[in-house]
Amino acid sequence: MMQIRKLMALGCAAAMLFATAGCQGKDPQGEQEKFDAFIEQEFVDAMEGNYVNAHVYMQDPESFGVDASKTEVSLGSRFDEATFDQSREAFKESYDEFKSFDRELLNDEQKDLYDNYAFEAEISEQLMDEKFDYYEQLFQSMSGLQFQLPTLFSDWDIRSEQDVKDLIVLLQDVHPYIESALEYTKTQEEKGLLMVDAESVMDYCKDIADAGAESSILKAMQEKVDELDLDQKRKDSYKQQLEDAFVSSFIPAYQDIYSVMNELKDADGNNKKGLAAFPDGKEYFELLLTQNIGSDKTVKEVKEMMNDAYESHLTSLQMIAFADMDALEPLLNEELPSTGYQNYDEILNDVSERMTQDFPKVSDLSYHIENMNEEVATDGIAAYFNVPPMDGNALKQLRVNPDGADPGSISTYMTVCHEGFPGHMYQYAYLYENCDNNYVKTMINMPAYVEGYAVYAENQSIAYLDSLNQNLLKAYQENDLATGCVYVLADIGVHYEGWSVAQLQEYLGGMGFALNDEDAQVVYDQLQANPAAFEPYYVGYQEFSALREKAVEQLGDSFDAKAFHEAILESGPATFEVVERHVEAYLNGIQA
Repeated sequence: MMQIRKLMALGCAAAMLFATAGCQGKDPQGEQEKFDAFIEQEFVDAMEGNYVNAHVYMQDPESFGVDASKTEVSLGSRFDEATFDQSREAFKESYDEFKSFDRELLNDEQKDLYDNYAFEAEISEQLMDEKFDYYEQLFQSMSGLQFQLPTLFSDWDIRSEQDVKDLIVLLQDVHPYIESALEYTKTQEEKGLLMVDAESVMDYCKDIADAGAESSILKAMQEKVDELDLDQKRKDSYKQQLEDAFVSSFIPAYQDIYSVMNELKDADGNNKKGLAAFPDGKEYFELLLTQNIGSDKTVKEVKEMMNDAYESHLTSLQMIAFADMDALEPLLNEELPSTGYQNYDEILNDVSERMTQDFPKVSDLSYHIENMNEEVATDGIAAYFNVPPMDGNALKQLRVNPDGADPGSISTYMTVCHEGFPGHMYQYAYLYENCDNNYVKTMINMPAYVEGYAVYAENQSIAYLDSLNQNLLKAYQENDLATGCVYVLADIGVHYEGWSVAQLQEYLGGMGFALNDEDAQVVYDQLQANPAAFEPYYVGYQEFSALREKAVEQLGDSFDAKAFHEAILESGPATFEVVERHVEAYLNGIQA
């Protein structure tokens, strides 16, 4: 390529003898404008092609250049080969256009976006290979469709009468949408590519189905209708239509999930091992890992990273034990002291004030926090944050699992900080306030950046519990992070190295987690049904932690937490290559 470029340059030089306008190359400004137009069109096309995303992210689509009339009210694409082929075709068209841009002509902000887009597109291109068409597991026990829909409808934002009409149509689409997912799942079993913890899915779906018209999910939607400025007759009519759609579509969908899972739980084609048991399973896991960690680190490199991190956390625990064994007693006896907080608001209000010394200011941190819907709450979901629309003044919504969520416990404090301040709620508030690019705010999917930051943020927040024994808090923190490292390594063992339950049990025992056969099976089932689920949290945390250590080491007393956090926040959501560039710019600016 270098030789070709030289020849072209000589051609230009020769042409200059005859014409000053000849062979000038691309205009940077023109290239930047075309790139911006391409990215904006990608955003518009994505919103017009997905009603759910458009509703979640925008109150007024027209103000974003999105034509709502082009958007079909539905839950989205179906899970069939015709859709796969259409997706491949559409993706290729966009990706080919993207690859036509000259990165070197873009400005720094565009280069960040270019690199993020390229990272996601390269992985997507490989995952779209026909051999992986039936590898995606739709009913994962931690984040499957069976969980997503109740959460979606429980928190659905009803802003107008038209929203109610659309919601009725959306509810009517639940049954055909789920039927498509179940046909896909049955085809997976036929191909020997199914990998589902059917029992856990059945347990959850039975509770949803049994609730019927008395469902708290339905009640939540109807209550929002009551808040609209409509006469009572219309309200009652819409509430009845919602109930009819819920009973005729939503409930049968969950009954069908239960029935199909019951059929498939012991089927020969339901793999009881990890992805390594599939023909291309190890390659698929490698792609999932890359997608979920936001970097090109290999499986081997991730293993080394997490083993080193585990040893570091273990060493810290040992040092605390030597210095202050008494501090560890409450942790060992599972008798941790109370933080003193009486409710979630107290936690968030206190942390939002304390964090101002460490994190950049955000003008609007208004929020609403409450217990999650009782039918949504499961042991696997501690809390979640609802991303607010980009326009309007909707409050940020935080939901916490009421089961065992003692506001005075250290674990609840960490969860609220993870999902709230300075975690996800703050993270998205900063993004919305400081980023003008709609594509960045809605379309870039970097799990390790998002979740890794939240784990990092909750661990930074532990310093604000200054009334408690600091050695105890440090021990709690190191133990939790060490456990996260072990889960990542175990996940790799199950899905990449093909571990059995016995091998997992032996590994965990060697890492200090002695489990009986029953408990080992529970852990194995969770890992097996949710490949690469823990990596975004703990690999992401390690990436942020390593960047902070590097900054502290280089800057010493000049290190400023607020400036460092600004560098990592302004870069995202992003790959860690992009994040590192921003941190380097911060370091160079300080050291200059």
